[in-house]
Amino acid sequence: MLALLIAVAALGSWEGFWRAQGFRPSIEDDMRLWHLARSRVSKETQIVFVGSSRIQLGLHPDIFAREWGVTPVNLSIDGNPPYPVLTDLAQDPEFSGLVICSILPRWLGEKTTEDNRASKWVRKYYTRPPLSGLDARLSLLVQGGFVFRYPGLGPEKLAKQVQKGDRPRPAYAPMRPDRFREARFKPEDIPRMRASRIKLEQAAMEDAEQISSQEFQERLASLNADVRKIRQRGGDVVFIRMPSSGEIRDLEAAARPREKYWDVLANSVSATAIHFEDFDGLRHFQCADGSHLDVDQAREFTLQLLKLLPPLKENRE
Repeated sequence: MLALLIAVAALGSWEGFWRAQGFRPSIEDDMRLWHLARSRVSKETQIVFVGSSRIQLGLHPDIFAREWGVTPVNLSIDGNPPYPVLTDLAQDPEFSGLVICSILPRWLGEKTTEDNRASKWVRKYYTRPPLSGLDARLSLLVQGGFVFRYPGLGPEKLAKQVQKGDRPRPAYAPMRPDRFREARFKPEDIPRMRASRIKLEQAAMEDAEQISSQEFQERLASLNADVRKIRQRGGDVVFIRMPSSGEIRDLEAAARPREKYWDVLANSVSATAIHFEDFDGLRHFQCADGSHLDVDQAREFTLQLLKLLPPLKENRE
């Protein structure tokens, strides 16, 4: 009992200290949580988000719930192409809802491999342990209630930061249990974050292997096949180019010109394709780090996007 009291007091002090530094509980975006979200996709699911971090931060599920009465399932995976998840949904006979699929310029023009996280998470979803859902729910309860479970405050990461003379910072975009990330950029952090984002983008483009014209056509054919399968069951697909700005936008335009990739996609697939540059309600957004919307922008962007989306299946009927 004494040991338990000491442990509780120590954890309570640790928890209180970091909360006083501005930290709040945040969910770790791992495979277990993604599998839990994927298991929610069923015959009744009306909207699914697919893509990477831009849609994870940029489309606000609460706006969908308020305006359309529908709560989306978020299957986006940070830093990964949407193709494996879209194909998985296309092959799921139970799903006949609307897929909103965010595609970055780089995903259109570069090769992808089967060892990316999106492919692995999809494969392992079908071989997951029987009690994985319960494990994920218990983890959510702990992570959602305690700051000390935040990965950035783990002993190994703290030690590395101390060695560098740095200090841990609260997550700028903590994740909710529904996998939406509420981004709040502090003005003093924006220059550092923007420079880091530009560096990451440049490195990703340098490391990427560009696909050939034939491979690009094969990619478009594969996307079209996925769209057809979903539409044949009464569902629909919308491809969306989320906002970017500043140097990030310039880098994307130079490396993957719109007329060579996005416009070809839009003219080739039998699905709605929405590019933020084409609509007055979407084109004015400026991303603090060049690549992501903050939570207030996400609310406004989502409201504007809802005006452009096709009606849900129940409304079409």
